[in-house]
Amino acid sequence: MEPKASVIIPTFNRRVILKKSLLSLARSTISPDEFEVVVVDDGSTDGTRDMLAHLDVPYSIIYAWQERGGPAKARNRGIELARGKIIIFIDSDIVVVPEFVEAHINVHKEPRRVASGPVIHTNDLDNPDSASLKITDLSQAFFATGNASVAKDHLVEAGLFYEGFDQYGWEDLELGHRLQKLGLSKVRVPEAIGYHYKDRLTVASVPKHRQREKERGRMAVVFYERDPSFATRIQIEMSPIMFGLDRLLSLGNWPDAKGTERLLEYLENRGWELPLRVIVRLITHHDYMEGMREALRERKGRAKD
Repeated sequence: MEPKASVIIPTFNRRVILKKSLLSLARSTISPDEFEVVVVDDGSTDGTRDMLAHLDVPYSIIYAWQERGGPAKARNRGIELARGKIIIFIDSDIVVVPEFVEAHINVHKEPRRVASGPVIHTNDLDNPDSASLKITDLSQAFFATGNASVAKDHLVEAGLFYEGFDQYGWEDLELGHRLQKLGLSKVRVPEAIGYHYKDRLTVASVPKHRQREKERGRMAVVFYERDPSFATRIQIEMSPIMFGLDRLLSLGNWPDAKGTERLLEYLENRGWELPLRVIVRLITHHDYMEGMREALRERKGRAKD
């Protein structure tokens, strides 16, 4: 018997939290015969394959490994392998409540829907589902793959994820624009809660956050190339005003100054988390804008050639 739904999880070097995610799906209120999980391993080197080989869960797992190609390519591979008519997306650092799968399946009893569940962020790896919903957890995105579902036929009709998004960011929102143009309606599924684990911010982790935001800035230009509309420009902050504001907020190139690193270390040592987060947010937003600038310069160079 084919499952009603396929839960697609792309992953890269998240073995510990991925295991928690898969075990949370094992507590589902729906029969394990009614859904499957498709894990697409995007080149992990942390023992993910071995963990999955020894994992005991009641539902069927389809595992596929690919050379590092980014989440868009990984999700497309998952869609290709999926047997369910309903595709449920979560990230590999999401732990779900028992009602999660059943709630997503039930909402698709009405056709032509994109369903979205709450994503609650947490730094508690031991008890990720102990966090409460915060204002910063709310999202207005039409389609965000941290916690979303849609019929497989609609994904195929829309053309799947664009694999030119080969770095971090925007591939799901761009596909969301295409799903919206097909006339699908968005519905919220408040029962389908996902708890998104994120490492606590430290000075040592800042370079990783900076690199990710620079990639997101580069992918923002790919988004605009795919959908060169005014709405996209606003969404990705591609405007002279935002570029000018970034120049103003990064005068003297202070995000890269040695003194800034010392300030961050001081704040971390004192346990002042809020000012640390604010300053790092300013730094990473500058990196995002710089990533856009780099990609736009490359785009201009290609146009000249």
